[in-house]
Amino acid sequence: MSARLLPARLRAVTARGEEGQLLLLVLVYTVIAGLLVTVVVNLSRAYLARRALLAAADGAALAAANQPDLDRIYAGAAGPVLPLSETGATAAVRRYASDAELAARFDGFRVVDVSTDGETVAVTFGAVVRMPFANLLTSRVGVGYPLDATARARSRLGP
Repeated sequence: MSARLLPARLRAVTARGEEGQLLLLVLVYTVIAGLLVTVVVNLSRAYLARRALLAAADGAALAAANQPDLDRIYAGAAGPVLPLSETGATAAVRRYASDAELAARFDGFRVVDVSTDGETVAVTFGAVVRMPFANLLTSRVGVGYPLDATARARSRLGP
């Protein structure tokens, strides 16, 4: 379109040199889109890692819930539900973590806690998730974001 066909007001705006405003707007929107992608990727990575760690804790809790306390059973102290063994539950969790190769699947994997009240066992795992774009936003999570996952299972075994 030639300059003669444009209205006088539009020709004046163009003549003042404001045609670079669109470039600035595109750059600002590009930065905003980049930050949104960074946040979404980091949050997705943390969510998926926590979900996988929770699934592993569920499996370990189920394995530990099948470890009755034989000493209490043979002593006649068992009630309507077979009591769980603290040492048996801990051994079952460690065996599950080893068999499932959780240390290879999760960075900084650790068994935080295994506890039982005799009927219910609680297993807490910890790990670190590395964020792909963490250093772009902050250096506080440069080594990774710590995750914990706790699962509980009840013994359904009866005498």
